[in-house]
Amino acid sequence: MKGRLPISIHTLIILVISFSSCERTPPVAENAIKPKIVTQPAVHDTDDPAIWINEEDPISSLILGTDKEEDGALIVYDLNGKIIEEKTIRGLKRPNNVDIRDIEIGDNEFYIAVTTERLTNKIRIYSVPDMKPVDNGGIEVFVGETERDPMGIALYKRESDDAVFAIVGRKTGPSGKYLWQYRLEDDGTGNIKATKVREFGQYSGKKEIESIAVDDELGYVYYSDETAGVRKYYADPDKGNEELAMFATTGFAGDHEGISIYKLDINTGYILVSDQQANKFHLYTREGTKENPHDHKEVKVVDVSTVESDGSEVTNASLGPLFPRGLFVAMSTDKTFQFYDWADIAGSDLAIAPDGIPEHTANAIKPKVVTEPVVNDTDDPAIWIHPTDPSKSLIVGTDKEDGGGLYVYDLDGKIVNKVLGLKRPNNVDLEYGLKLKGKSTDFVVTTERNGGTVRVYSFPDLKPIDKGGIKIFEGEEKNDPMGVSIYKRPSDNAIFAIVGRKDGPSGSYLWQYRVQDDGTGNVKFTKVRAFGNYSGKLEIEAIAVDDALGYVYYSDEGVGIRKYYADPDKGNEELALFGTTDFGMDVEGISIYTMPDGTGYILVSDQQVGTFNIYPREGSAGKPHHHVKIKTVEVSTLESDGSDVTSAALGSKFPHGLFVAMSTDKTFHFYDWVDIAGKDLKVLNK
Repeated sequence: MKGRLPISIHTLIILVISFSSCERTPPVAENAIKPKIVTQPAVHDTDDPAIWINEEDPISSLILGTDKEEDGALIVYDLNGKIIEEKTIRGLKRPNNVDIRDIEIGDNEFYIAVTTERLTNKIRIYSVPDMKPVDNGGIEVFVGETERDPMGIALYKRESDDAVFAIVGRKTGPSGKYLWQYRLEDDGTGNIKATKVREFGQYSGKKEIESIAVDDELGYVYYSDETAGVRKYYADPDKGNEELAMFATTGFAGDHEGISIYKLDINTGYILVSDQQANKFHLYTREGTKENPHDHKEVKVVDVSTVESDGSEVTNASLGPLFPRGLFVAMSTDKTFQFYDWADIAGSDLAIAPDGIPEHTANAIKPKVVTEPVVNDTDDPAIWIHPTDPSKSLIVGTDKEDGGGLYVYDLDGKIVNKVLGLKRPNNVDLEYGLKLKGKSTDFVVTTERNGGTVRVYSFPDLKPIDKGGIKIFEGEEKNDPMGVSIYKRPSDNAIFAIVGRKDGPSGSYLWQYRVQDDGTGNVKFTKVRAFGNYSGKLEIEAIAVDDALGYVYYSDEGVGIRKYYADPDKGNEELALFGTTDFGMDVEGISIYTMPDGTGYILVSDQQVGTFNIYPREGSAGKPHHHVKIKTVEVSTLESDGSDVTSAALGSKFPHGLFVAMSTDKTFHFYDWVDIAGKDLKVLNK
């Protein structure tokens, strides 16, 4: 027997090998959710997917996925899981992860897919859906580092200026600067260049960091520190490198892997994290808790049929009959990607967004009227009350893209007049009784963001009275106007326009202009002051003036509502900053419901939550600038950032007053004030 192993030892070795093999390929649970589609297999080893939604024809949307070996590929699939060979990019040098965003290059706006190419230390960029290279052969990353090997990638599009960034991880690297972030821009030839803007990211040193996901709307980046947890940072490089959270630190069998984000609206939803060695996904609240937006609680664990998934993606969009309630994609080590109906992942205990639209509860107040849609994107309304027959009152609202304009609606929501061809009109306001050549004229003012101007029209005929537009913020580098509100001083009926912009310095963010006849029957603007503090966090758009009480309010998005005197002669002291803890994210559209006795309500949109917070117009007893929330109402509008309200009785349709709010489905919603007031707010004409 010398020189030979006993048979029992041979058997033991085989058992150990078999057991180890079982550990490497864990079995799929009997109750695992089954995919609707399993794709055609890749040649080598699938790794990470991304979803491109064809907005014109959702059933023609595409799934991109990596095949990550040395002679790998960026594979393009249709929704039936078939490989579209003519679009697939082959011959890549170990592509790892992939992500998709839209970007503006020169005069063209299109989608790009960016994948890491590990063996060349490059990222590769292709236009989507034609899959043409736009990177001059690839862009090197981690230049100058000994530890390069790019693996994970996620794209971030900053909402404030549409800048696009690539956040890139690597096989290994130093804690504190494991990830590098690059700004993607036009290189002048129609291709894309990348400029490094920061290094960040803690690392446990236990395994590696591969999976990265970005939440554009909330502005966060998440990444999996394998076997340690999920780390969270600001995606905007200007907001610093503070680690905001580390969660999912317990309950995993092994590696934390693929991350994807399901959005119910811009504030809520779920973060899905792969428990790779257990064939499970853990789901966490996207919004955190009310007390702490960075406290992500686990809400569910689902068993899936994918094996050792380390890459995933999800969308809430309806993609035809196969995926009517959204699509979840996960890679599997059998060289495939598996497509799941989100309804199967959600089960009976998670919410489902209807066709990508933010979901409202059954308690959401229903509008009396939904207007005919505009062409592009509604933004802000104003109410004009007919001088002799309130039932003939009108609503004017903006369509805010280039080529958009002002739309005028009757109280049935029908378009009765419009002016088009404006340069991205944002907000609108109106006033009564401006004297032009001795004639009393009602008029509307709208900001023209891409023109650096405001436009002024007589109302309701919409005849221009501005000689083609009035330049504002002259001499300023930051001069693209957004918000506007009109103030009529009761003491002398002087009329002023208070205008905000996309960005500007704190202390002089808003400019106020006197509005007068220029002697020809047109208007002129004369600057009287610059004022208004600004946090620097997001932007200031919504502005509202209370003529009777003499105050101006504006939303410092992400912070709260600021209050000043509307009369420029009373100085620039900030009177109040309120609502600082009452909003999910963006503080937006403001409107003021007035009562003759000086009481009433200030309504402010919590944009991403689909609600309006309501504050007392008069403040509290003895403290006119102390505005504490008294009520939140959920409305049926989607992501509203513009509103107006009146307490006037407007005929039989709105006998108790009218509240108007824009909705991102290109409409405005008209609500009866009684429905907004409920049982706990006052109604003037009840």
